Amino acid sequence: ALSGPFLIAGASLVALIAVIGFAVLDYGLAQESHRIVKLLAGGLAVLTIVSLPHFGLLLFPVALPLLYMLPKLPIPGVNTLNGLVMSVFLSFALGRALTRQRVFRGGKLMAPIGLFLLLCGLAVMRGAAFPTGFTYEPGQAGIELFRTAMSFSVYPIVLAMARGLDARRRIAWAILLGLAIEIGFTLAMGRDFRGRAVGTIGQSNELGTYLAMFGALSLALVFGVRAWWGRLALVALTAGATIGVFMSVSRGAIVSLALATLLVAARSSRLMLGLIVVALLTSPLWTPDYVKERLASTQSEVGDTDEVMLDAGAQSRMNTWQTLMTIIQEHPLDGVGFDALGYLLPEAGEELGLRVKDSSHNTYLRMLAELGLFGLLALLWLMWRCARLCEAARHAARERFDSQLAVGA
Repeated sequence: ALSGPFLIAGASLVALIAVIGFAVLDYGLAQESHRIVKLLAGGLAVLTIVSLPHFGLLLFPVALPLLYMLPKLPIPGVNTLNGLVMSVFLSFALGRALTRQRVFRGGKLMAPIGLFLLLCGLAVMRGAAFPTGFTYEPGQAGIELFRTAMSFSVYPIVLAMARGLDARRRIAWAILLGLAIEIGFTLAMGRDFRGRAVGTIGQSNELGTYLAMFGALSLALVFGVRAWWGRLALVALTAGATIGVFMSVSRGAIVSLALATLLVAARSSRLMLGLIVVALLTSPLWTPDYVKERLASTQSEVGDTDEVMLDAGAQSRMNTWQTLMTIIQEHPLDGVGFDALGYLLPEAGEELGLRVKDSSHNTYLRMLAELGLFGLLALLWLMWRCARLCEAARHAARERFDSQLAVGA
């Protein structure tokens, strides 16, 4: 317990230091005002995160879509989001350890995640020790593996820190706040010169994936909250995410969103299921013209003949998959090494005389090519365990919110 005068003196000292720092940056170092504001806000955020780790936990999903807009860190493999994850968890873990409380909790997905990351690590060593004749950078692959592990680490961290219904509610609303921010940026930035929105994420297909995933989650939670304003906000988020998916013109994201909303509606409300079915059946009437053109541009007729040909984007994707199948046939069990396709695909495509993309555009083929058959099976086992866990959570839920959270997941 601190006395009133001491608190006033301490607060005055902090304010004085902040003013001096502002003056030095502004007049002494000639920094622009927006940079000064960012530095001050960042310093305040760091102090808040360290002192209140559960508040920092809520920044995970808010900062996720804004990752490319956050300051860059001069450490290989570490970005601002990774730094946030480590800072928040270390602060939480230290507090728990000092009070002799358990830090981690057991989770149903620990084993499949651990196996998958282990196989990725073995694939890095395989690519370094037994080269396939193409370029492979084990150092860069190690950095990508670290980033992958940091992405998966959010599962045990949130499992350890978020306990109870109130914590689950806060996490869910934080996810939806991140979705709302990304929708706002997507609508404000519009479509680029190619006619596709990229949002803050910077890539149309990834933007469409993000919006489709959490748009479906938002729709599920419409039936999990009681307040009318909450439902209205969730409906607005779902509509905004749908518009954003259309603006990304990602065919995969559009199909994913349609299937996901059908599944959510089938588990949540017959009325909603009927409305979505009607919307899908009448989609040719209300779908924007630029989306129709994108969906119809996969093939085009050849002259006056009955033959059709693929457009350039679809043809290069088919060439990429053809090249991947050639790679897979040569290394079906062991793969070619984690994160190898960025180098290998262009070189292999050039040998085959095919124009290919610089990424697989197919997660399953990528895992099969880089990790081999066992890596693909590990990924499928992880996905199966995720689905089983969500289904078990839906049946075990005592609150409507938890049940719909499981449906959305």
